[in-house]
Amino acid sequence: LPHSLKWIAIFWVGSYLLSCLNPNKHDRYVLPYLPVLSLLLAYGLTCSRHLWGKRTRFYTVGLAIILMLFNLFPVGGVLGGWMTQTLSPRSQFYPYMGIEFPHRQVIAQIIQTEPYLRSTLGVLPSTGEINQHNFNYYGALENFQVYGRQVGTRKKFLEQDRRSLSWFLTKTGNQGSIPPTQAAIVEAVQTSPDFQLNKSWKLPDSSILKLYHQKLPPVEVKSLSAITPPRIILSRVTVPEKAPPGIPVRVTYEWSGSSQELQQGLVLLTWRNMNNARWLHDHGIAMGALHSTSNQHLSVIERMAMLPSADTLPGIYTLEATYLNRISGETYPIKVPKVTLEIDPKATATPAPELDLVTQLRILGANLSKGASALEQVFEEVGRINQYDPTQDYLVQGRLTLGYRLEHIAENRDWAYALALANVLQTRVNDAIASFTKVTQLDPENPYAYGYLAFVHLYNWQPAAAQKALQPGLAKNPNITELKGLSAVAYLMQGNIIKAWQIYQDWGLGRLLGDKEELSWVGGNISSFSSFPFSPPQINHYPNIASILTLIQRYQSVF
Repeated sequence: LPHSLKWIAIFWVGSYLLSCLNPNKHDRYVLPYLPVLSLLLAYGLTCSRHLWGKRTRFYTVGLAIILMLFNLFPVGGVLGGWMTQTLSPRSQFYPYMGIEFPHRQVIAQIIQTEPYLRSTLGVLPSTGEINQHNFNYYGALENFQVYGRQVGTRKKFLEQDRRSLSWFLTKTGNQGSIPPTQAAIVEAVQTSPDFQLNKSWKLPDSSILKLYHQKLPPVEVKSLSAITPPRIILSRVTVPEKAPPGIPVRVTYEWSGSSQELQQGLVLLTWRNMNNARWLHDHGIAMGALHSTSNQHLSVIERMAMLPSADTLPGIYTLEATYLNRISGETYPIKVPKVTLEIDPKATATPAPELDLVTQLRILGANLSKGASALEQVFEEVGRINQYDPTQDYLVQGRLTLGYRLEHIAENRDWAYALALANVLQTRVNDAIASFTKVTQLDPENPYAYGYLAFVHLYNWQPAAAQKALQPGLAKNPNITELKGLSAVAYLMQGNIIKAWQIYQDWGLGRLLGDKEELSWVGGNISSFSSFPFSPPQINHYPNIASILTLIQRYQSVF
């Protein structure tokens, strides 16, 4: 075979095998290797130089053109319909010639209402015409100012989904391919006192498309006629007089300045008392959602919530603010209007909105210190909040603010974990290695810290460095299953198959292979292992298998 054809064949076979390994079996997942398959078939048609080969090529190309025309345009009549249904069933995609759907109008309405913001639209129906992908496309046409996302797919996150987005789209009639929880979030949005109907459109099937907007959106931006000073101004901070610790506290910040300074601005906000107890509320101005290309002067109102930790000491707290430019790295202090907040365990909590995404990132990062038991929840929550910020700008905000604090203000274990998580989620491998190295210095007695560092080294194809990083963790606790697994992978990647096999046996896999009863049980229940979470029957009777599957499930969200 020609060298180029061998490469194409390897590409096709490899793509097919990878598709087989994918636990989700959908037709669209095989699309990447179909063009290569077409090339192989076309090459096969060119192999014959005889007359019948030329005729085969002629008739094949001719039939393909006819089927293409009959599938794309209603020109074949009865004969064309029979041909397409027989030779290429379910492939007809005629151009839509009816009344235009209001996708452009919906996007235009959102932009008209919030012209200075990047918006995320929660699209609740999922029909062929009305779904998150279509609205995401039309939002991208408007300079990527509106993104469409499907939310409300999991019952446990319904309330958080409703509280985290300012825009929702619903429709009457056919809802399309939707999860069982869709009706609940539709009702929650339509009946919530926090939302109001912004506009509606009649669709070609006579159903009604409804656009809902939050009455008091978390970010409100207005244009100022007066020219503001070159530096950002914090004109007002509104908080309750008292609040208990460990519960989100409502807070409103009002900023003003040039659009460029606001758009590039991160604010380091520290609430501190006389005893130096503190909590943070760092974030990007307008939560990083400003979408202004002209050099205007704007006013930004942020309606947010902050979280004094449960162990925050009682007392009177005041605000300190520093501006950090995410592009240039410039910093300067921001004058803060007089504001105080008393933390009192006996105070009555007041209603507060959902925590901003940067605060949630810091909380999730701190949970990494708990080890493998926290990983599943951490990455489950990350998957949820990524829907609210399609550009994942909250990770940039968290990475820059935490990095500045660790370098210029203080070394803090929880900050270091959160910074490492932000780097991992952005696949900044070298920065993640540096962050987890700092974590091992600030949390030296935690064996999982060394496991995280080793994992990133393995991801970066550095098995020797991973093995070295694991040694202190294994010395502190040699019985942690996850560290053993990482050690086995590190030895295997270095070519030390014998050592990897020894760890493999200690891990329980070797005993599994030697246990005919357990091996037979695996064969009889293999269909139960095709998707997560694993739920084969009688698994508790086989401890070796149970321990292996527990490990895989803990790391499934990472991979």
